[in-house]
Amino acid sequence: MLDFRAYADANAVPLDDPDALAGLFENAQIVAVGESAHRIPAYYELRRRVTAFLAGRHGFTVFGMESGFSEGLALDAWLRGGPGAVDERHFTYRMGDVPAMREQLRWMRDTGMRYLGLDVPGSAADPRPALESVRRLLGEEPGVTELLALVDRWASEHQLPAQAAYRELERGDRDRITALLADLLTRLEIADAPAPVRHELRLAVLLDQLVRGNYAARDLGMAETALTQAHGKLVIGAANSHIQRIAMPIPGFTVPTLGTHVANARGDGYVSVAVTAATGTTFTRRPDPTAPGGVAVLTVPLPPPREDSIEAMIKPGHLLDLRPLHGKLTGPRCLRVLDTFQDIDVPAAFDVVVCLERLDADG
Repeated sequence: MLDFRAYADANAVPLDDPDALAGLFENAQIVAVGESAHRIPAYYELRRRVTAFLAGRHGFTVFGMESGFSEGLALDAWLRGGPGAVDERHFTYRMGDVPAMREQLRWMRDTGMRYLGLDVPGSAADPRPALESVRRLLGEEPGVTELLALVDRWASEHQLPAQAAYRELERGDRDRITALLADLLTRLEIADAPAPVRHELRLAVLLDQLVRGNYAARDLGMAETALTQAHGKLVIGAANSHIQRIAMPIPGFTVPTLGTHVANARGDGYVSVAVTAATGTTFTRRPDPTAPGGVAVLTVPLPPPREDSIEAMIKPGHLLDLRPLHGKLTGPRCLRVLDTFQDIDVPAAFDVVVCLERLDADG
């Protein structure tokens, strides 16, 4: 019987090997590079290395991120030579705060790569960036004006206040928002409106479904963006939990992820790279009524690896191709997420795993 630890010991490749990435992406059309927590400098640096390799060796031309599609349109225009500078408004979830991300964007501008925000607008708390694009297209159309007035009553910079305000709306107002969104999207599609604006509104529709309680809507939106808007080979930067090939288990049901949809559409043309670390510090979240949005972001030590984790079974500073194991064994049962562990069949969920030696959340 195939033993995971023996396979890992025999096949893990040191990350400092210049050829560590060779042979991993020969047939890839979409490569997703994950992270156990957002805004960790070491993860951005690895993602830039992979992106540069894919661009130079395999002709990848687009970098997509777990950040708003609407917000990212201006950033893509800047990459194509537009005026101004990189601005935090081009990102959601504060994804652009890390200097390594800004360095990657300057490199992308110099090399001609495109940028694609994959996600619903407004950090999943505010559809107005998308709706303002619709208003610029249609002008002061009564349906758009009414919709924006209703959305103004619940949209926020942060998810928890937005969700609380949405729940306070009368049922009729919530249903009216949904109906207006459906009507506007149908009209834009009939009129063959510009594809980016139609997609912005489609993502606003999915954000509406998310706040109504359909937890699968956001990942569906990111997958639709990746599959329909990239117009070239695509590198994705997103959390490990979004890029996994199998659905996310939640008590009582499962949620198809971005990676689930893309894997179903592209098969072996999709490569999912989980990225984690052995030791160090990470960002995590804790409820805090005094913090913005009711959530405090803290820097904490990474706990020791669980015995059944991928971090306990792969050498730090190495990567491992998991594809030869697909369908042959279960192997490790979890990997890091923030300062805890996500239960998942790791060899079934990912194609490649990278374990960095150490994280420094504040470095």
